[in-house]
Amino acid sequence: MIHEALGGRPIGLIATSWSGTAIELWMPPSALKDCVDEFPLIRWHQTFDVGYVPNSVVPKVFMAVALDLRDDPNNIHPRTKHDVDYRLSRAGLGVAYNQQVQFQGSIVSSVSLASTSQTVNVTYTGVENIELRNPNGFEVCCQGATCSDDILWVPATISSKNGLTITLTVASQCVALQLIGLRYLWRETPCLFKDAAIYSYTDSNLPSSLFIKYF
Repeated sequence: MIHEALGGRPIGLIATSWSGTAIELWMPPSALKDCVDEFPLIRWHQTFDVGYVPNSVVPKVFMAVALDLRDDPNNIHPRTKHDVDYRLSRAGLGVAYNQQVQFQGSIVSSVSLASTSQTVNVTYTGVENIELRNPNGFEVCCQGATCSDDILWVPATISSKNGLTITLTVASQCVALQLIGLRYLWRETPCLFKDAAIYSYTDSNLPSSLFIKYF
């Protein structure tokens, strides 16, 4: 795609890779468990705790969001390489070659809470409009100082959409309590294949990335 978009200009790729045995064979079980349990945190740190790239910390870095492409429960690597290729090549065109192309999904610009903690409004930017595919994927935490345990997070479903703003309805156990945090797609496998909640309306193959915010 990059080769074609640049009018047939030759493209060179450099790969620096380590080969070897599967990590499970030599990694201690406790460390492996920590790694698996913290997949969302690893994804978050890869973007310097912003949730997307490029950003102000790494303005020349790009990536392909692929957390919605897992279709094999026994393998963490997406089998649909064309989707990864499409998303990554678009990002390369936009960031490395300064082409005027859309290469990422919507980005959270603001979050506002209702006074009763019954609803949360999330407003996006970076796209003309957003496509909703299902109401799930958001969670809130209303107890625990750091909300470090997944069991403390409860669903907040999308109840309506107005332009680039969605409204979340908070689970009953958190209504009238102080909300401590909001997160999106914060699971190892957060959704079924291409079934995250939010995608770009103008390019339905570009999902919004994971997100977390503490109030």
